[in-house]
Order: sequence, then structure tokens, then C-alpha cells
Amino acid sequence: MRKIPFEFKLLTFSCFLFIASTGIAMLFFPGGTIMDHNTIGYSFFNNFFSELGRWRTVKGEPNWISFFGFEIALVFQSVTMFIFNKKLLNITNSKQLNPFLYYTALITGSIFPFLLTGIALTPCDLYLPFHMDFVYAAFSTLVPLSFAYTLLIRQHHLLPNKYGNAMMIIVFAITIYLFIMLYGPDPHKVGYVQQTAQKVIVYSMIFCLLYLSSGCIKYLTKESLES
Repeated sequence: MRKIPFEFKLLTFSCFLFIASTGIAMLFFPGGTIMDHNTIGYSFFNNFFSELGRWRTVKGEPNWISFFGFEIALVFQSVTMFIFNKKLLNITNSKQLNPFLYYTALITGSIFPFLLTGIALTPCDLYLPFHMDFVYAAFSTLVPLSFAYTLLIRQHHLLPNKYGNAMMIIVFAITIYLFIMLYGPDPHKVGYVQQTAQKVIVYSMIFCLLYLSSGCIKYLTKESLES
């Protein structure tokens, strides 16, 4: 029986943890949106994802369970992606395969986890300007990282192209979302477009990473053991 590298299992676990932790955070969110402070519970279509990480709701109610669920999900995912990125680039010999793509993935894959942690540690109700800076920077950094993964996977003979195609989905999805954030309707006037798009993008990213980790476990375990 082949031993599965720790980094691959860790990414799989972190994706499931992200889904579970943010799901619990949504269940315990007290309520309130930027358009209606009196709503009860979390609205998938009218609450932003980052509102789970508020220290207090828009009505001033404690939000501890949702806050810590949000923090755990983002911080653990950040650490995991940093570790996974280095492992993936190493076992695929990406530096020899394509130095430009290697350094693109290495740099952006090291910066993105820092930015994701920044989103978690700047609650939007306390540090909104800094929070938004981290949001824009994180999503922007994820575009070249995912694109580099797409091309590296296509050039590497052990991981099928379909896993690169999954990463390309992230590129297109985030590009569209950045356009929505910059030019979409004002969320203070239209309460569902940006809020819904944000969560669709976030969970699409998580499921693509889960799919990538399954591919690494299936196809790259032998390569890892031989290196």
C-alpha cells in the first residue's frame, strides 16, 4: 500500500474543514444584512461571506461562534495552501520544467496565504478598508497562481490535463468576480448580486482545490516517494 504524502492529505482535510467550519458559522450567525439590520440568521443571497467574520453583527450582537468558524477556516486553509504549493512544485520538478511558471507559482503561492490570513484577521466591521485591500489583493494574486498551475499541469506528464482545466475555472471565475466587484451593482442597493457571486467563487475555489488534491493523491504519490 502506497503512503500518501502528508501535504496532499492536509489539503484534502483543510478543504473539508473549510466547508464544515463555514457551514457551522452560517448556522450560528445571528442575522442582519447591510440592507436590513433586522433579518434573522444568515442569508446566502444577501450576506457577504466576510460577514461571518464580523466581531459583532450590524445590530451590535455578539458573533463569536461565526467569527471563530470563519477564522479557523481561512487561517488553516492559508497554512495548508502554503505547504501544499511548495510540495507540488517540488515533486513535479517545475523549476526544471518551466522556470518562469515555477517562480510565478512560488511567489504568488507564498503571497496568497498571507493575504488570505489578512482577510481573516481584519474583521470587516472593525477594519473595513484594510479588509477590502486584502480581499482585492488576494483574489488578484490567485489569478496568476491558478494560471501557472494550469500550464504546469499541462506540461507535466504525470498529472492529467483535466486537473489543469479545473484550475483554469478558478482563473475565469475570479476574473469575472473582480469585474463584478469593480463594476457590478452597489450592494447597498442590490442585495444579492455581489453577495451571491462571492460565495460561489469561494466555494468553487475550495472544490477545485479538493479536486486537485485528489489528483495529486492518485497520480503523484509514486513520484513523491521516488524523489
